[in-house]
Amino acid sequence: MLKFLILFLICFSYGKTQQNSDVIGCGGFIKSETDINYKVVRIQLITKDGIPIYTTEAAPVNGYYMIPVYEHGEYILKLLPPPGWSFEPTQFELNIDGETDSCTLNYDLNFVFKGFGLAGRVLSAGSTSGGPGGVTLTLYQDNRKLNETKSKPDGTFEFFDVLPGQYTVIGSHNHWKFMTSTSHVQLSKERWEFENPIVVLGYSIQGAVVHQSSPLISIDVLLFRTSSNEDNLSLPTCANNEPLNANEISWLPPTIKAQNFVCRTRTNAKGEYIFNDTPIGLYILLPLYKTPSLEIVFIPDQKAVTVTHKDFYVQTPFETGTVSFHGRAVKSTKKEKLTPLSYVQISVDGKPYCQTDSNGLFKLKNIRSTGTIKIKGELDGYIFKELIYAINLNRLIGVGDSSTLLVLSPEKVRVTGRVQCSSIRKQTIRYTDSEKKTIQRFDVEPNSEYTVYVTPGVYTFSPELSDADIRSGLHLTPEEIDVDVSHGSPIDQINFSQLKAKLNGVIHCIDDCQNDLPMLELTSRAGITNKIDLIETSSKTNAVHFEQDNLLPGKYSVSLVNSRKNDKYCWKESQIEVDLSNSNKTIKFEQTGFKLRTHLQTSNKVVLKINQLKENSYTHSIDLLSGLNEICLPNQGLYELIPSSCMKFENEKYFYDTSKSPSIPVDLIPAEYQVFVFIQTENEDPSTSTFPVLIKNPKQNSEFTLDLQKDKSKWTGSFWAKASEQFTIFPKSDIWLFEPDHSAIAISSENCESNQVKFLARRGLFIDGSTYPPVADANVSLYTTLIDSENEQSIDVDGRSMSLFLSSWTNADGKYSFGPLSNTRPYHVTIHKLGHVFTRKSSSLYDFNAEKLASILVQIKDVDGVFLLLTSSTNSMRRRTATTDTTGEILFEDLQSGKYYLRPQLREYKFQPEDAEIELKSGEELVVKFQVQRIAFSCYGQVTSINNEPEFGLIIDAIGIDQCESVTRESAKTDINGQFRLRALQPGCRYRLQYRSNPTDSAQTEILDIEPRNKIVEIFDTDLYDIHLYTTKRPTDADINVFVQTQTQFLNQLKIKLYKISQRESPIQTVTLTNSPFCYFNQIPFDNESYILRLESPLSTSVYTYVQSEITFTANQTFLFFTFNFEPRLKNYDGETGLTGSYSAFIIALLIIALVFKYETILPFLRSFYGYSHEILLPNLVKKSSTLLSTAQVNDQNIKGTSSTSSLNTMNTKTIANPNNENLGLTNDSKRRPRVAD
Repeated sequence: MLKFLILFLICFSYGKTQQNSDVIGCGGFIKSETDINYKVVRIQLITKDGIPIYTTEAAPVNGYYMIPVYEHGEYILKLLPPPGWSFEPTQFELNIDGETDSCTLNYDLNFVFKGFGLAGRVLSAGSTSGGPGGVTLTLYQDNRKLNETKSKPDGTFEFFDVLPGQYTVIGSHNHWKFMTSTSHVQLSKERWEFENPIVVLGYSIQGAVVHQSSPLISIDVLLFRTSSNEDNLSLPTCANNEPLNANEISWLPPTIKAQNFVCRTRTNAKGEYIFNDTPIGLYILLPLYKTPSLEIVFIPDQKAVTVTHKDFYVQTPFETGTVSFHGRAVKSTKKEKLTPLSYVQISVDGKPYCQTDSNGLFKLKNIRSTGTIKIKGELDGYIFKELIYAINLNRLIGVGDSSTLLVLSPEKVRVTGRVQCSSIRKQTIRYTDSEKKTIQRFDVEPNSEYTVYVTPGVYTFSPELSDADIRSGLHLTPEEIDVDVSHGSPIDQINFSQLKAKLNGVIHCIDDCQNDLPMLELTSRAGITNKIDLIETSSKTNAVHFEQDNLLPGKYSVSLVNSRKNDKYCWKESQIEVDLSNSNKTIKFEQTGFKLRTHLQTSNKVVLKINQLKENSYTHSIDLLSGLNEICLPNQGLYELIPSSCMKFENEKYFYDTSKSPSIPVDLIPAEYQVFVFIQTENEDPSTSTFPVLIKNPKQNSEFTLDLQKDKSKWTGSFWAKASEQFTIFPKSDIWLFEPDHSAIAISSENCESNQVKFLARRGLFIDGSTYPPVADANVSLYTTLIDSENEQSIDVDGRSMSLFLSSWTNADGKYSFGPLSNTRPYHVTIHKLGHVFTRKSSSLYDFNAEKLASILVQIKDVDGVFLLLTSSTNSMRRRTATTDTTGEILFEDLQSGKYYLRPQLREYKFQPEDAEIELKSGEELVVKFQVQRIAFSCYGQVTSINNEPEFGLIIDAIGIDQCESVTRESAKTDINGQFRLRALQPGCRYRLQYRSNPTDSAQTEILDIEPRNKIVEIFDTDLYDIHLYTTKRPTDADINVFVQTQTQFLNQLKIKLYKISQRESPIQTVTLTNSPFCYFNQIPFDNESYILRLESPLSTSVYTYVQSEITFTANQTFLFFTFNFEPRLKNYDGETGLTGSYSAFIIALLIIALVFKYETILPFLRSFYGYSHEILLPNLVKKSSTLLSTAQVNDQNIKGTSSTSSLNTMNTKTIANPNNENLGLTNDSKRRPRVAD
């Protein structure tokens, strides 16, 4: 039936297909710095899965190639060079879409020849095979570095992309040394090897010596050979090559022989030992440290190592055993010179151990090398803190008998003194360290001694008086005593004893001290203020005295307090701090002038010039600040005030009299602001003395001209304006260019610096040029570097993008001119005219040689669409391509004289000659003819779906069969109409057409194959048309039908739910049965996923027994049919009777108890209940039980009859086991069945 349907569709859709005839050229150059034969290099276009499409050769003249591409798609452009040749890159991945790909955009796809291959070896000294990896090999030619590589793990190395010649290779490594580091070779046109290998001298042996996982420094490690028969090998590089001494030989283990000793080294700060340049072989390592003051035992005592073609790292370090060492007790560790402390009793871990000698030394023997010990000292006048000492051998190694790194020093040292005073209260003494950070206090009884222990250092001891003592006038002296116990020795006699004071002073005035002097106040440290009365005098004087006595010792502050009325004087000091702790003092207040107050209403800089209006008097200038300023005038009198600034004020001059009240300030209010204009040039220009600038006020519609005056290479000028006025300034010149060409400014009242306008002036540049011989009306284009809004047309000049700036034409004499131009930009000039070529003269950037161009007319008859490639090796033209039309002719115009290479290309055709080499002369019009022969043919066809919809983007392959199996496979891709063209099919061959899936196209995943499969076509001497192929697609949906076998009375209560097995919590679909046992679900995806069908019923489980069944299936068929068996049964009530009996027994027990104790009351009630049960209750129970039994029997018979007569159980089903042993039917029909209706 399917074959008939396909044949039917073929009959109705048969017709001739058409293909897009657009051809896209993919081309570029084979580039090489050396002379190579381009013609032996082939370039091949293949599909993504490796099927060849087209193969061509490079042009022999310049290495250019071009491949025509007939269909859009993904390809690989692959280079096929001769063996041993290397190129970069080796291929290009292309996605030809006809719009944005490199071929459509006519970009060159270039392959660069890199050279040949060169190999060599690196060996180890003493070895004839194998070598180290990681050696850096550098290739040189004529002392010029060319390349660098590293040796492989087997010691071999290779250089690629090497051209023929004489080469030298030099081996290097960051720490290996070489026995032979250089080798030479003469490389020819094939791969070669260096004759002599690079030889490494040896490798490093590295390990560590540790103590409690910490590095151990300055430990000797000795290196021994396992055999003395290797004297011909070189010695490693060691830190010490001294031979073993007698003591060291005696300490050697019996397994090590002294004659096998090689050398020794010593561990560094990281605890590491290193033997460099060690030849390959077997060695033994031995750590050793024994001195009169320290002896260390190591675990293990030795190690055997094997050195191969790499560095050897000893993974397990040497560790320490037991040690013995010295210690020392000193007075303090804070001094550079340590003072020993004798006769200190030393305890270790709480037990007396030893005593220090006269040098403070003690010795600890047989101490474990790991962990810690507790050490403490005891001595009168000192307090020692228990020291928890971690054994650190790095502190002990190399220490002599008279010094050590284990040092004990006292934690605290004794200080004693006495407090002598008349108070009956305890006195507090405090002491602080030298940085005043730590404060300690202690109390001392009056007239008694004290003792305190402090840590070694410098302290300040001082008495701290209570408020009551201060109020009583008590003062202890001295106030402070510096105590230095940093040396570690106890100090005594730090004593304090008890101290009233008098203050005298004078106030000096410039002139007669008037009655408006400020008030004088005395303030104590406690904040108590008292007024000091001045001593009155009868005569005028410029000095007023004062006096205050009976003062408690301490520090005071004496201040001149001004009122608003008398705040008119300036004082050298208005407040003086005085210390009356130890003696009486005399102080002096001195007037320095009279106050002037000014109020400046601007933040700009203002200089105020002050002149006193009398002969030979005071003159001074001062910078004012914004706001209120106070100035001291040295003399009485009238002053003239002149402000100087970038502003004009309301008055040019102001006046001030010192006799007036200073409370009213002089207000300085600016009225106008100065605006500066600057023009700067790069060099001085004596020809220009002034620069006129036009200044416009757009709001007032006014303008004026300002002439700037010359100052070396700068021209300046200024004008005055009011705040917030706006101006536009235009500099003017016929020979200068300005940056910017104009500037706008709004006058600022806040900052004079912003009221400046600056221009940069540059002389204009003029560009003049010509053509030789003269060519009139040639288009001249001037280009410059890219500028904003100047990017309409651009070119690339020496790797720099430049945009079109100006255009012009040559005159009758072939001359042109541009200018004036900015001299800050680079410029480039090009000239064009149809039929001419212009080349720049070497002597001038703007003069050109002109040449009239030639042409080549190509004639190819009997075929159109021939792809032509024209290249040249003697001029700047790289290549041109063209395709012939129905006339068979193509004209290549505007060609310079030189050598050209012309090649026609068209699949299925052979040309005679295959290509042409042409010597073209200037102005020559040459005709070139090619003969053509058809050698292959095409197959045209169409691919559609079964319903005749075109299939786009499918790949159809034509594979040769029979005697043509060796013929190249041809491929084609269907266009938007489903049409395809298979090209270059050989005549006399039979081909099999088959579909090849495209994994990059997700839309093709639904396609299974094409019909008819493996269609055979035979090619004769003409094209083959009207091949129609159809696609067959994989299913996308699955139908689900369900039949429920049960009694009719339960149907409308059942539900069937569909779940995805990965989402059991929520159903995908739910179907409720009505009066039919059949139900249908919406289609689900044909996705090979697992699903669950679940039957659910609302019947009460307390009355019925039934199973809610499940069916699990996979959506891998287009039609799925399932059967459920639902057979509910009534429950048995025996369990309820037993339960009722239990309750009855309990009730009877209660009745018996009640009957025994209350039988007189209960007996009449029992008689009445017996009559009721016998006559009414019992007959009703018997009747109800009979009815229930009859109904259960009838239902059981109905279920059995339904099960036996169901015809649906005879379908092709398989039974699925479930936990309750129910039978569930699952159909296995693979073909789609019609749905069953009621």
